[in-house]
Amino acid sequence: MASSSRFVRHVKWWFFVLPLIAAVVLPAIPNRQLFEVTDVESQSVAHTLGDDRAAAAVDTTNALFRSLFVDSGAVQATLDAGGEDDFDADGMHAFAQNWAKQFWMLVYRAVYRSVVMKTWLLGISLLCLAATVDGTMRRKIRAAAAGFASPLKFHLAIHALLMTTGSAFVVLLLPVPLVANCWTALAVALPLLLWIANSST
Repeated sequence: MASSSRFVRHVKWWFFVLPLIAAVVLPAIPNRQLFEVTDVESQSVAHTLGDDRAAAAVDTTNALFRSLFVDSGAVQATLDAGGEDDFDADGMHAFAQNWAKQFWMLVYRAVYRSVVMKTWLLGISLLCLAATVDGTMRRKIRAAAAGFASPLKFHLAIHALLMTTGSAFVVLLLPVPLVANCWTALAVALPLLLWIANSST
């Protein structure tokens, strides 16, 4: 029960609490450049995927962002929520406007990174499936040979797996350049951790 409770806390922290904190707090940083898709990031995508697929990723991002947030009126409603400039005696309107603009820049970049990540998604899924099957078979072979499981290794692998997937989720929001090769590293780390977890139970 305690292990399950810790598992649930990890899931809540990585996939709900931390992204929510990042989405609320980060746009308050008074530096617009931190929320742009940097040349380093876009060039890494072009270098890894090729110019055509990099351009297609930008087009897909623009189309998704427009259909989800612009055409629905969400962007305009957020920008209009700060009130009128005439009542901005304490600077709160300017702060709210700046926060809203940087929030949507943050969301746009997260959508862009998600679109880029999708290129690796099928490969990662297949590798994870293969690692799960192979790890399970290895566990059964060990059990048939009167071997023993390693609860510590399983525990560490599960928590490392949660941290890795959670980090990959949170990094979509972080105001740092995200080179495309990090998804290749994820494609190696996730199957390995899944294999260790399934072979150690």
